[in-house]
Parts: sequence; C-alpha cells; structure tokens
Amino acid sequence: MATSTPWGDRRVIDESSEEWFVLQKKTFTRWCNSHLRERSIEIDDLFSEVSDGTVLLNLLEIIGGETILSVCGRKFYPSAKCKMDIHKLENCNLIFDYLKQRELKLVNIGSSDIKDGSPRLVLGLIWTIILRFAISEDGKEGLLLWCRKNCSGYEGVDVQNFHKSWIDGLAFCALINHFRPDLIDFKECLARRDEPMTNLNLAFDVAKNELDIDRLLDAEDICGSAKPDEKSIIAYLSLFFKKFAAMAQKDNMAEAIRKAVDVTVHHEGLVATYDKDAETLLSWIRVQADKFGSDTILDVSSTEEVKALIESGHSFKNDEKPSKQQLLASSEALLANLRLSQRNNERPLYAPQIEVEDVETEWAKMEKSEKGFEDAAVALLDAYEHTDYALQRFSNKIVKVEEFIFASSPVFAATSYGDSVSDCSALLKKCEVFETQQPKYGTMLSSCGDFVGMCHEKHGETAAAKAKYEAVCADMDRLVADEAAFKEAVAAALEKETRLLALKEKYTASLANYEFDLFEVQEALLEPISLCNSVSAIEEVIKRTEQVKVTLEGSESTLVALEAMSAELTAANYPIDKDSSSVRELYDGLTESLAKRFSDLGAANASQSSKEAIKKAFAEHAAKLMDYCNETSRVTASLTRRMSVTADKQAEKLQALMDGFNENGVALMDNVEKANEAQVSSEIFVNSLTTDTVFSCRLVFTECEKNLKSAIEINTAHIQALNGQSQMSAEQAREIREAFDNFDKDKSGRLSVKEFQDGLMAMGVVLNDDESEAEFKKRDLDGSGTLSFDEFAAYILEQFQSGSSEADILNAFKGLCDGKANISEAEIKQWFPAQGDYMTARMEGGAYEPFVQTIFKL
Repeated sequence: MATSTPWGDRRVIDESSEEWFVLQKKTFTRWCNSHLRERSIEIDDLFSEVSDGTVLLNLLEIIGGETILSVCGRKFYPSAKCKMDIHKLENCNLIFDYLKQRELKLVNIGSSDIKDGSPRLVLGLIWTIILRFAISEDGKEGLLLWCRKNCSGYEGVDVQNFHKSWIDGLAFCALINHFRPDLIDFKECLARRDEPMTNLNLAFDVAKNELDIDRLLDAEDICGSAKPDEKSIIAYLSLFFKKFAAMAQKDNMAEAIRKAVDVTVHHEGLVATYDKDAETLLSWIRVQADKFGSDTILDVSSTEEVKALIESGHSFKNDEKPSKQQLLASSEALLANLRLSQRNNERPLYAPQIEVEDVETEWAKMEKSEKGFEDAAVALLDAYEHTDYALQRFSNKIVKVEEFIFASSPVFAATSYGDSVSDCSALLKKCEVFETQQPKYGTMLSSCGDFVGMCHEKHGETAAAKAKYEAVCADMDRLVADEAAFKEAVAAALEKETRLLALKEKYTASLANYEFDLFEVQEALLEPISLCNSVSAIEEVIKRTEQVKVTLEGSESTLVALEAMSAELTAANYPIDKDSSSVRELYDGLTESLAKRFSDLGAANASQSSKEAIKKAFAEHAAKLMDYCNETSRVTASLTRRMSVTADKQAEKLQALMDGFNENGVALMDNVEKANEAQVSSEIFVNSLTTDTVFSCRLVFTECEKNLKSAIEINTAHIQALNGQSQMSAEQAREIREAFDNFDKDKSGRLSVKEFQDGLMAMGVVLNDDESEAEFKKRDLDGSGTLSFDEFAAYILEQFQSGSSEADILNAFKGLCDGKANISEAEIKQWFPAQGDYMTARMEGGAYEPFVQTIFKL
C-alpha cells in the first residue's frame, strides 16, 4: 500500500510484513555489531547466531558494564563448548537472570525462544535491551526530548516522533551540526530539503566516516517509507546519543580545566604587576628618603636658595607624592584582590618578596626624613632672613664709619699745624670734634661687629662682611693714632693761637651730635616688619618704636637750640659749614616716617592675628574629626569582634553608628574642608599647630566610612545566613564587599558592565567579555545598566559553590582523557585552543597531574 508525501508516493510498511522483519533485523544486527566489535565479534544472521546465547551474553557484558559472573555468580559456556541444547538453554537462562538482576523483567519470552531463533521474540528482546542499556532509564521519551532540544531552532526541523520527523534527513543533519558545525553546513542541507536521499546519505556518511557511528540504516529505509520503522530509528539514534553525550561531557571537563588555567594566567599577571609596582615604589621611596636625608641643605648660601628648597618640598608634597601614594594604595588593593581570588579558587596565598607592610614602613621613614628636612629648611630660612637683616644693618653702619674715616684721614695726615691762633684753634677744635665723634663711631663700629656675629656662618655674604669689618677696624686704629700725633703737634703751636670762636665750635659739635642721634633714629625705623612671624614679635617692635618716638620728640629742644645758634652766626656773617635747615628737614621726615611705621605695624599685627586664628581653627577641626573617626572605627571593630552581642543587636548598633556618621562625621569633615580653604586663601602652607593635613583627614574619613559600610554588609549577610535566607558567610560578604567597593569607581553603590567584569576577575571568576556581558544582562532585571551589591554578591556566591578545586580539575582531566594519565598534543589543541601553548610549555610528556599541582600553587 502506498501513500502520498511531500516527496512523492511512499510505501507504508506493516509490522507483520516480511519487509518490516528484514528492516529491523538489519538495523538490530548492525546495532549489535557496533558494540560486539569491542570483542572482535561480528554476526550476519541475528536470529540464528544468537541461538546459543553467547552473542547476547557478550553484548550484555559490553553495554551493561558488568560481567555475567559478577552479576549471576557463574560463568557462561563459550561458543566452542556450547554444542548441546542443554548448554545453549543454560546460557539463555543466564541472559534472563542477568536482566532480572539488572531490574529488567521480561514476559512472554523464554530461553527456548532464543535457542529456536524466533524472529519476532528475538527482535523484541533486542529492542528491550536497547531501551534499557542504550537510551538510559528515560527510554524513548528521554531520547525524543534530547533530540528535540538539540534540534530546536533549526529551520524546517520539528522533532515530534521517531518516524515521520526524520524522513527528509534535515533532523539528522541538524543533530550533527549542533554538536559538530564544522562537519555539516545546515544551510546547504536546508536548500536541498526536496532531496531527502541526498541529506540522509550525507548525514549517514558523516556519522560513519567522521564520528565513527556505525551505519545502522540506509537512506532508502527511511526515505522509501511513508512512516519509517520507529524502533530502527531509535536504535540508530541511540548511537548518536552515546557519541554526542560523551562529547558534551568532555566539553564540560575541558571547560573546567580552561577556567583553572585562565585563573592561573590571571594570577601570574597580577603577581607580575604587583612585583613591578612594589619594586618601583620601594626604589622611589628610598631615593626620596636619601634626598631628604642628605646634606643638600648645608650647601645653600642664600635666602633665595633656601626658599627654592622649601618650594621644591611643597611641589613634591602636592604634585609628585600623591601619585605614589595612590600607587601604594592600588598595590595594596591588587595584592588583596589576588589573595581573595586565590582563596576563592583554593590556591595558596602569594607571599611576595616585598610585602605591603615593607613598603609602608619605608614610606613612614621617608615621611620622617621629609619632615626633618622641611623643619631644617624652615629653621635655616629664619636664620638666613635674620642674617639678611643683620647684614643690612651692618652695611648701613659700616658705610657711615667708612665715611667718617675717609673724611677724617686727610685732616690728620696734613703736615701744616696752623699759622695763626685761629688756624691752630681750628685744628685743635677738629681734634676735639674728632675725639668727640670717634667714640660714637667706635661704638657704631663695635655694633657692626655685633651684627657680623649675628650672621649665619654658611650665608654667602657673611665672610665678606667679616673681612670688611676687620679692615675698617684696622683703618680706625690707624686714624686714632694719626689724630693723637696730629693733636700733639697742633698743641705745640697752640701758644700762637689764643682765640677760638666758641659759638662756632659749639654749633658745629652740637650739629654733628644731633645728626648722629637722628641717624640712630633713622636706623631704628629700618627694622623690617616681615621678619616678625608672630603677634608677640610685632608687639616687641611696637614697643621699640614707641621708645624711638619718645627719643625723637625729646630731641626737638636740641633742634630749636641749633636753629637759634645757626641764626645768630648767620646774622653776624660768620661762615659756617652747614646750617640747621638740613637737620630740620631730616627731623620732619623722621616724624612722618614714624607715623607711617605705626600704621604698618598695626596692619601687620592684625594680619598675623588673623593667620594664627585660622591655623588654630584648622588644628581644632582636624583633631575633632580624627578623634571622631578613630572612636567610630574602634567601636565598629569592637562590635564585629564581640560574640556576646547578638547579630540583631549588632545591626542596631552599627546602623546607629552609620546614622551618627552621616550626621556628625560629614559635618566634621565639612568643617575641616572650610578651615583648609581659609588656610589656602590666606597663603598658609605650613601649620605648626598640627601634623594633620586636609589629605590625611580625607583619607581617615573615607576609611572610616568604608569600614562601617563593610561591617553592616557582613552583619546583614550573617543575619540572613542565620535566618536561612542566604548561603553567604560573613567572611564571604566581607571579601565580596571589598571587591565591590574597589571597582565601584564612581562610588555610586552600583557596578557598570566594565566594573562588573573587573570585579569578576578580582574574585577569580574567569569569563570572556561576551560571557560576562551575558551574565550581567541576566541579572540586570530593571534594565538600568547597573548591578547592586546584592545582585553582584548573588552571582559571585553561585560561582563559589561550583567545583573548581584541585581535585575537581584533576578529575576533569581524567574524565577528558578516559582515565589515561597523559593528554596528547592533539587533545590539547582540540579542547584548549586559547590555552594550548601555555599548557604544552608546562606539561612534560602530557602528564597532567603535575601540571594541575603546579597551577594550583598560585
């Protein structure tokens, strides 16, 4: 009987027909041979060659995985000894005993049916064996679901049964393409859907030649029938299932190994980065420490050079140092992430040659040297500025002394001692004037020596000032000696000179003395206000200036007297060297300078008072913030260690701490920031009242907040674990929180795709970009493009629970190599295309057990 199909008229084979028996016999015979080949057994006639039971008993041992002896407790007769019917029946009885022990009960068939080769019963027995041993316990339905799942999504393929769904050959092609897309181009098969014979032959040939699946059916057996034999197709598909299920299992094993190798490669990269950064940082720290600990500061000889050193220190602190501080923090985080990944992947923790603690110790030493250098520079600047002031005073006074010596030397070097009384009197008067002035200039010269003594010995101008002082002292000594000799000579001639003009002499002497006094006042007003670095210093200058004012105001009577004498001499037409107008002009100028001096001192006093108040305010706010953060961190740590406090009570106390931090801690930090802004605007770069800076305050504030949040997350995880709501331990919550906070770069409390991928690597979860992006989208339920901490932690926890231990990977290798102790290069290339070179270089002779031990050391 024929029926119409999309490919033409096809026969309908009745299960009672001879053709049906022939087809099933051929299929089942080939199916049996595909297994019997393991023992070099092959049959041609299924019915006659199973009559002695030996073929079926061998088949059962092969596909059942257990010997007849181990299951039934006795051996069977081999073919060579099985000549009598009783032996054959005994073998056939063992078949039923074996199946019974394997929980497979048969009805309506006995040992004699097998011995006699009953076609229908033998075919039924083989079919039952196929269902039990080849398709697993799920039988037909399980195999059908397997086929349907792996053919899903292929155009033109709809697997609903084991007969008509396979007629056009597309289902066979789709099944092979699903597992081995390199063997069949399904698009070409789909284009030939009207050529079922071509597609079926292609699939059967590929299965035989490329996959080593015996060809149980011919294309005509399927395409030539409107409803192909279901059992024959099931028998054939059981071989496909066996092949592809084994491939899938090996794929899983290979995937576990790939992940383990990728984790090791990732760890090696982190180790290399950490070692490089730690060595670079340590070398830099030691160079800076040597620089600050050197005698560089002893080589500078001017105030400008010291200021340049201080400025370079500020530049180092604000420009160069912060980047290295960040490198130290990132190295610490990198090592923590490496060790976290190692713990998550059951690897030993890496012990670097340069520990973070070593770098931190060297950092502290560097900062100590830096502080000592800065203090020494500031002290030297103060000394050099005082030296500059002393040199200025020295220069002003020594010029006056030199002028006095220069003016006096020609007088006493003359050889004429006067030709008249007036001349002699004049000469003697000069001697008297000199003797009156010389002690003052001698005192002035002595004060020059005092100023030289105040100069710092390393200052570049100190030596020159000292040499000039000694030279002028020698000149003064020579002048005094010359004057004494000159006076003695003039005294001898004084007998000739009897009249001296007392008024002129008095005027000249008084005028000179008064000019000297005004010069002293003028010098006192030159003391620089910029040297006063405190309110008390300014107040001392104010006191001295008030004393100068008293002196100047008290000298006005002397000026009036000089003006009277000058007027009298002028009225008498008596020549004088200098009238009193110059000293009056100088007096008036000094009076105006004194008023301005008091104004400048008042302004300086107000400015210095303001700066000291700003410094004090910053120091107080910084101390309050530090005390608050240290106490909050102490209480947080104490709560997390106290086992006597319940988790719920801990949660209540931690939340109270966080509420207080958000209110009080933030307010204290804001006060510090404002106080620092005031310092910057007032150009205050060094605050001697505190060792804290705005940078150290920010660091402590951020660390306190981070510790508090971490403690709350760990406590929440602990409570959930106690209530059965979470499988995450408190330790896992802490580690996951550290990774989350480290990669939450914008501190938004959520991770972007890139931050999520970085977090996975830190936790030891190795996925490529496509895989990690797919996992991210799966968990981004609200479509925001970000993940919360809970969503991130849930995914990481899933990975923690998957097997990735050393034993897991070793078992994966054994399964992949079918129990062999070595893996071939061909297998490495097949299963590990990306990791192949890495594995081959570290796996001697394909021995994978030492390789696994090696990669799990890091």
